[in-house]
Amino acid sequence: MSANNLRSLYRRRLVPPGVRDAIREPLYDRLVYESGVTTQLRYFSVPISGTKTKAETNMDLAGQLSKGWKFIAETLAIQVLPGSTNVAAVTYTRQQPVLSSGTVVAAGAAQAVPNFLNDVWAILNTGWLELTVGSRPYLTAPLLSFPSLTGIIGEVAAAVENTTAASANVTTCDYARLAGKPFLFNPALPLEENLIFNVTLNWPTAVTLPSGFDPAILVQLDGLKFRT
Repeated sequence: MSANNLRSLYRRRLVPPGVRDAIREPLYDRLVYESGVTTQLRYFSVPISGTKTKAETNMDLAGQLSKGWKFIAETLAIQVLPGSTNVAAVTYTRQQPVLSSGTVVAAGAAQAVPNFLNDVWAILNTGWLELTVGSRPYLTAPLLSFPSLTGIIGEVAAAVENTTAASANVTTCDYARLAGKPFLFNPALPLEENLIFNVTLNWPTAVTLPSGFDPAILVQLDGLKFRT
């Protein structure tokens, strides 16, 4: 590249006039689906607080951007994360996507059935998403329309058993995420400062999950965040 082209590239404005800076940063929120109980989850309505950390959301205000900020949403994704038996407790049993065990079992004994894949299907197969901006319903679509771009890669399952002794070495892997074309806002969706918005996930009836665990569900809006 010539010197003139380099000067042109690095002298050009990186943000529109009237905007101080911009960064590609998602808006995200994570809530827990309670097996057999939950029929609706409302996202982006609880900001970072004493009980909700940046591991769960990056919203500073309830349902709106802080003054001086603007967000241009380009994609929307849903991701179901392995759950637990008691999310409120300091210690709890988590549904691990990979389990390795040397537990002593009787020869030929059946191992526990992994169910995270079944949980993901049960949650996403029957629900729908609604996005509201201001007082206007903006989007309604099945949950299966919003695959995530990220996730764990692993084999479905594997098991090795010593049938000549009363011991077994067992390894299982059970993880799943929705796959497919990302959901694109076309045209992109602008979210202005102090404009109320929310995303709800809805089910006609509460879904009792095969695993008995309560998974977390992440909703993420990807796009550009501007400081005006």
